[in-house]
Amino acid sequence: MKIILDREYLLPILANMANIADRRPVQPILAHVLIEAAGQHCRFVATDLEVQLSADLDHPVDTPGACAVPARKFYDICRALPEHTPLELHTEGEKLLLKANKSRFTLHVLPADQFPYLSIHSSRCQGNCPSKTFREALAVAASTMAQNDARLFLNGVLIEVEGQEMRLVATDGHRLAMMSLPFANNLENGSYQAILPRKAVLELLRILNDGDIALEMSDTSFLLNDGTQQFACKLIDAKYPDYRRVIPQGHPYACILDRQIFKSGLQQSDVLVSDRNPTTHLHLASNQLILRSRNEEQEEGEIQIPAEYQDAALDIAFNSRYLTDTTQIFTQERLRMQVKDGASSAIFTPADGDNPLYIIMPVRL
Repeated sequence: MKIILDREYLLPILANMANIADRRPVQPILAHVLIEAAGQHCRFVATDLEVQLSADLDHPVDTPGACAVPARKFYDICRALPEHTPLELHTEGEKLLLKANKSRFTLHVLPADQFPYLSIHSSRCQGNCPSKTFREALAVAASTMAQNDARLFLNGVLIEVEGQEMRLVATDGHRLAMMSLPFANNLENGSYQAILPRKAVLELLRILNDGDIALEMSDTSFLLNDGTQQFACKLIDAKYPDYRRVIPQGHPYACILDRQIFKSGLQQSDVLVSDRNPTTHLHLASNQLILRSRNEEQEEGEIQIPAEYQDAALDIAFNSRYLTDTTQIFTQERLRMQVKDGASSAIFTPADGDNPLYIIMPVRL
């Protein structure tokens, strides 16, 4: 194999591959990136057998061939080179020779036929949507997915397709986030559900670009194609609970908040929040919201911010971090907070709609 590539084309591809490749692999080849070169085309593939990323690059190939190269070392070499350096890759037996101007490197490679591909099954649901919208919805849901929970279904994001709409939902048992987006698909009747694992969600948030994406989803696998790269992963083998049951029904108390003012108030309140019990108390009164915090040293903070609120006075408390996440989940400048009473969950939505939706359970006073 012999190809000459510009560093600027290669570096972003290798950056993504190095994150996918397993750093402590059960099989040595899982720490490698597969390179396949033939004709006018190069392909790069990395996997840890749970997720897999492949990237295609249209580029003339001097001598066709394939090999598996240590992903992290290859990436670190390219990153250390000056910008726009031409990089020549040339295999000789079990070695890959890298030439970059006056620099020379030799890496040990493994045979391409040893590289394990992730199994992708026939899809039940296929469709297309804008990458930007999908990434935005995925980021909203990802903010509330659990980490290392014994209930495996919580360690990921639910994909639910009904009609020509997709919903992405996640909960950690204390809060829930959901966002819907248009999704042109092949489902004529019925619905589809799948759970993306946490690692896949985080990788997708990192690699997704602008443009349109095509999704193919089966009962066990997920495949995303944006035209230049393909991401695949196994799905969590579990049934997601009925998240609709935790969405409060009937919430007579509602107020409108300016997101930036709310964020500033929370930042001030958090200065004196308890480290062991990070709780922010909210007091709603006529056209104002008072944020109160207290720590173990009996130090207290009270911040008053404007709010569009005309109902009876109400006291409620929430985990401080969960409240702060509200100001990051939403991009809209005006938010609506709705509660049933001081012991019920709060629903946050944009002031002029209900998408996305964020629910927080209260802290018992």
